[in-house]
Amino acid sequence: MSYKQYLPAAAFFAAVSVVFFFPVFTSFGNWGLYDWDQHLFYHASPRIGILDYGQFPLWNAHYCGGNPLLANPQSAFLSPFFLLVLLFGAVAGLKLQAILYMFFGLFGTFLLAKKLGITPIPSALAAVAFMLSSWYAVRVVVGHTTFFPFALMPWTLFFYLKSLQSRKWLVAAAITLASMFLAGGVYPFYASVLLLGVYSLLSSISSRNLKPILVVAAVFALTMLLAAVKVLPVIDFTTGVPVEKDVQLTSAGIVARALLLPSQNIVKNDAATGRSLTPESREKEVATLSGLVPWQWHEYSAYIGIITLLLAVLSLINYKRNWNLLLLALFFFLLSLGNSSPIPLWQLLRNLPFLSSLHGPSRFIIPFVFITALLAARTLTTMSVPRKKIVSIALLVAVTIELLFVSLPLVSTAFPLTPLKNLQTANPDFIQFYASEPYSSQYPNLLQNLGTLNCYERLHLVTRAVPQFVDGIPYPGFIGNAYIAETNKSLNLSYFSPNKVRVDLAEAQINRTSTVVINQNYYKGWKASNGRVESHNGLLAAEVTSADREIGFRYAPKSFTIGAIISAVTSLLLLLIFLKLKLIRKILFQPQS
Repeated sequence: MSYKQYLPAAAFFAAVSVVFFFPVFTSFGNWGLYDWDQHLFYHASPRIGILDYGQFPLWNAHYCGGNPLLANPQSAFLSPFFLLVLLFGAVAGLKLQAILYMFFGLFGTFLLAKKLGITPIPSALAAVAFMLSSWYAVRVVVGHTTFFPFALMPWTLFFYLKSLQSRKWLVAAAITLASMFLAGGVYPFYASVLLLGVYSLLSSISSRNLKPILVVAAVFALTMLLAAVKVLPVIDFTTGVPVEKDVQLTSAGIVARALLLPSQNIVKNDAATGRSLTPESREKEVATLSGLVPWQWHEYSAYIGIITLLLAVLSLINYKRNWNLLLLALFFFLLSLGNSSPIPLWQLLRNLPFLSSLHGPSRFIIPFVFITALLAARTLTTMSVPRKKIVSIALLVAVTIELLFVSLPLVSTAFPLTPLKNLQTANPDFIQFYASEPYSSQYPNLLQNLGTLNCYERLHLVTRAVPQFVDGIPYPGFIGNAYIAETNKSLNLSYFSPNKVRVDLAEAQINRTSTVVINQNYYKGWKASNGRVESHNGLLAAEVTSADREIGFRYAPKSFTIGAIISAVTSLLLLLIFLKLKLIRKILFQPQS
């Protein structure tokens, strides 16, 4: 098979990606609004741990009083795409990620469509309809970087279909799924698992063969083994931290507006849905999470356009061929309706193990758009019209222009903030800080070595650490970053890093035994150099004696160690199998002299 045949498509998709993100290049150094502060923080924190301290980023001292970093489901530093953040920084690296994910999403959908028997031009239409839909544009606008991995969803189905023919593609499918999870793509990962699971079930029913289900089970198992380095810490952390079961207000009317309204402006649609009519307050936040007030518009927006939707509807004519894709589209559409669906799929999903923390059913509108794009391409492939190639090209151009017309204005508003100056020189001492605007200050605080105690984070330990400052004003209840519990005598940190802390006890004046307290949340996995680590009112602590001149604390959870071993052994075995097969082929097919 020659890969040159795909070069025109790759060039077209590269051009589309550049055009789509051209407005970003004009303000490449700017910061974004909404959740960009949180997600810049997510990516800058492990970057600092790796580059400044030479550590594997296991713990994050800079939010909510100290929390596990790797074990946060949205941690992304193990993703191959994180290399861009390491090389270029969080701001530039994430923008480059957005462009790269766009290209991968376009090209992956194209390859999948071809694999499904769709001809090249309709395959390109499917790619454009999926990735140029406003769902991707609004996620870029609001900084939902953990939704970028939805662009890899076509690759998971593509490699799965190939694995039904050759087992070697099982590895590619598993690596893709694992990459989504390691990139912090919680919803993309679960959506892809559902996509493969339902598709394999339908395939087994139609073929009366268990092979599709067995293959997908093998893909899921291999995914867990490859990603165990993060899977085990995440399970360990999330099962021990309570998460509120939020309720999102959804309806058929909101979903229809999200799919078909040409104006997807967030502010205007917040007004149209009634969200912005309620003044901002704690009561509004509670009402939003209780399902009484719509979420912000970016949680719904997924404009797909009239042309694509009409073509998808026409696929009903050939329902005998398209039945599996039609059922998949119906499944994700009903799921996206949440509690307003006539079939309680969302409620059933949230009762499954590890899925109870999901709280935004509208996010499953993205796989619905994906399947709808494939159905539209199927229709264009099978329809009989005069000058079909010209008609197909015209429709491809029309859909591309239509979606760019909707999405480009969104992207052009993505990064309006000029970066704050003089933040790159961190304070020599780590400071716990209480901010009145935590939604927009976590990233700049991090750059100044400030920990945001009242952080913007849904999943975290109960904050026990005490602020040294509240909006710049000294807090009277602060004792020190380290102190003796019995006397409240402040101690000096002789070394501070994310995973390791050392305390100088030379002048501690300890009588027999005392308790040294670190002003960070305690969590299992912390170890003390003298072996006596404990929790003191929820803070990290250890018992010391008058003979101790220094005490060190190190965060090294067992779940990470076990997971890392499993992932490393699995990867090594796969590599050895690959090299062995390559050697066998070389011996068998070597030309005889």
